[in-house]
Amino acid sequence: MKLRLAGEALKWLFKNQGGGEIAMRVVPDVGFGILEAAMTPGDFGDKLIAGTASAAGGVLGGALLGKAGRGNQMLTQGLDLAGSVGGDFGGRYLGDLAQRGKDSLLGGQGQTAYERMSAEQYELMKKQAQTQVLAELGLLPAGAQSGFNGIA
Repeated sequence: MKLRLAGEALKWLFKNQGGGEIAMRVVPDVGFGILEAAMTPGDFGDKLIAGTASAAGGVLGGALLGKAGRGNQMLTQGLDLAGSVGGDFGGRYLGDLAQRGKDSLLGGQGQTAYERMSAEQYELMKKQAQTQVLAELGLLPAGAQSGFNGIA
């Protein structure tokens, strides 16, 4: 039943459009979803969530706003582009919510992949600063600075 409804919705979204026109509207959004997945830090799940949310948001936003063009090809393409960008941002927001939920379910603090990466980098920077201060004060035993990378 749900698949049938999804099929009907897709028919309505892309009514009176040929395969080439549908591809011109969908392929860029899917491509940006793939880029989003590739650039997202974290595990495969984080990448899958981010890429899918970006692509689905772009496709749906573009298709829905493009419907307002009512057959005027130039207007439809402009509206599709605007809807794709807006839908991409909406999809990213929903993807962030899904990543936070995934992280919580797996015992984390409910963070996105970018938030986890930022927290890890902050902790590393803090340790490097502490090591540098202790080294400058001469409070480290000989050889204890071996992990210090010399940030000044």
